[in-house]
Amino acid sequence: MRRWVGLLALCILWLLAWGQDASRILPGDSLRVTVEGDESLSRVYVVDATGAFRMPLIGLVQAAGRTPDELAAEIARRLREGQFYRDPKVTVEIAQRAEAKVTVQGAVRRGGDFTLQAGWRLSDALNQAQPADTADLSAVRLERLSGERVTINHLKFVQEGDESADPLLQPGDRIFVPLRAGGRSVLVLGAVRTPGSFEYDEAKTLIQALGRAGGTLPEAETARIQIRRANRAEPITVNLNTLQGDVDLQPGDQITVPFRSARQFIVVRGGVNRAGIVNYAENMTLTQAIEAAGGPKANALLERVIILRPTERGRQQRIMVNLLEVAQGTRPDEPLLPGDTVEVPEPPQRRASAEEPLRILWLILSIIYLVTRR
Repeated sequence: MRRWVGLLALCILWLLAWGQDASRILPGDSLRVTVEGDESLSRVYVVDATGAFRMPLIGLVQAAGRTPDELAAEIARRLREGQFYRDPKVTVEIAQRAEAKVTVQGAVRRGGDFTLQAGWRLSDALNQAQPADTADLSAVRLERLSGERVTINHLKFVQEGDESADPLLQPGDRIFVPLRAGGRSVLVLGAVRTPGSFEYDEAKTLIQALGRAGGTLPEAETARIQIRRANRAEPITVNLNTLQGDVDLQPGDQITVPFRSARQFIVVRGGVNRAGIVNYAENMTLTQAIEAAGGPKANALLERVIILRPTERGRQQRIMVNLLEVAQGTRPDEPLLPGDTVEVPEPPQRRASAEEPLRILWLILSIIYLVTRR
């Protein structure tokens, strides 16, 4: 009897674990996000191949691997910490499931997303991606949606038939095949359009390699590109925005273009022609943000523009700028930071007093009197 009770308990635990995994969000899923009282934020968002989607006010949101409840809590926290809402009520539902996929990148000839077939193992995905001659199959990296990362010596399966080196795949798995030391390829990863491995003869410089990878994405942090080299302990960091000339590469170099952090936006409101969210660009200034918001209105009070900047303690720093002095060149333009809010004041509208109708009536009667006197 005890054995049957134990087996029943194990089955229940397995079903609970399976149900929790089944509800986790996958790349490509369509999510219905509802923020109570805000129709502009409540909509269907599609999770991209990196497992994230972009949401107004809070920017990039990492969704893959989380349950809808976990994601709703994360969105509510960021709306609250950004001081957009005091106590936001957020719900998330999976509106439509994406086709289950796995991603293979690195030293392969056909990197990208592949539809996950029933019973697929690591070897099946690699066969589809076609590892390059310079691939290092002894150190294949596998990353699960749960965040688990393992390094697998797949050569043990290829050469010895060791099935422990050929694990079953799960939806959303990301597989990275590194280059062998001394390979004749250059690897480009991160915020580029087509990450992968490229022949060194066609990617001898940083600019050439980024071009072969389709260029950087709009959300790329181009000021912190890293080049890892076999004979260097530390990576080489390159600021593409201030780069003079180009950077020579070596065979086997690995280039990583990081993504920008989530809060990459500016809010501009008040006396501008297109109040709302403005995408933040590196080294953006106050005048550039106002120009991106359609420019100031004719009645804008440019001598009292206010910048509200979040601080680490959850408060706001208040910076007042006289933009007329900036325009006259008597003070420098004010640099902005991601997450700043710019307020361009307008003159208050004149309110009619209770005596205003009596004054108008008196004026009309006075005119009538003067006309009838004649």
